[in-house]
Amino acid sequence: MANIHANPIYTGEPEDLKFAYWVPNVSGGLVVSNIEQRTDWGYDYNVKLAQTAEAVGYEYALSQVRYLSSYGAAQQHESTATSLALALATEKLKVIAAIHPGIWEPAVLAKFILTADQFTKGRTAINVVSGWFKDEYTRLGLPWLEHGERYRRSAEFMDVVRKLFTEENVEYPGNFYTVDDFTLRPGPYPVEGRPHPEIFQGGNSSAARINGGKHAD
Repeated sequence: MANIHANPIYTGEPEDLKFAYWVPNVSGGLVVSNIEQRTDWGYDYNVKLAQTAEAVGYEYALSQVRYLSSYGAAQQHESTATSLALALATEKLKVIAAIHPGIWEPAVLAKFILTADQFTKGRTAINVVSGWFKDEYTRLGLPWLEHGERYRRSAEFMDVVRKLFTEENVEYPGNFYTVDDFTLRPGPYPVEGRPHPEIFQGGNSSAARINGGKHAD
């Protein structure tokens, strides 16, 4: 059973229910259908949507990650760039960028997120998605791991990113990632009660649930 107390952000205290919406940063209206969709995927539409969500009380916006066309998403805007753009167009909305380990290196991703965190005054987060679309890896010459290995890699990825968010002179001798005496500056933008940008975990398998309990926030 996953240990929800393993995460330093979890306090055991009840929290208010928080709402997020899924950013339509890909074409197709987020549905698989032959019916033409009215949802736009462009910048102006997404800024208006983010500002509306913020005005009515949504706390988070989650940008999805897609690099190739699938389930009708013929056009795709990259998730971290989209998230930063929406954060800079709002004042309170927190933005979550979905990312794939294996495509991102943890230190490079951590540096981008820490930079965005400074620019947005502490409104950035990531959603680690272990990946299901094989072509997005193999067509780039990247190894496609079996299901369990993908989640073991994601577990290391989250651990490394958290260390880089919160520690100096990071050492990490992992099976998938190795870090040697590495420090990222500046660190997270100071937000009371938040030690670092939040780390979410996406997925619905048993491995995903275990990873979420052990390694995500």
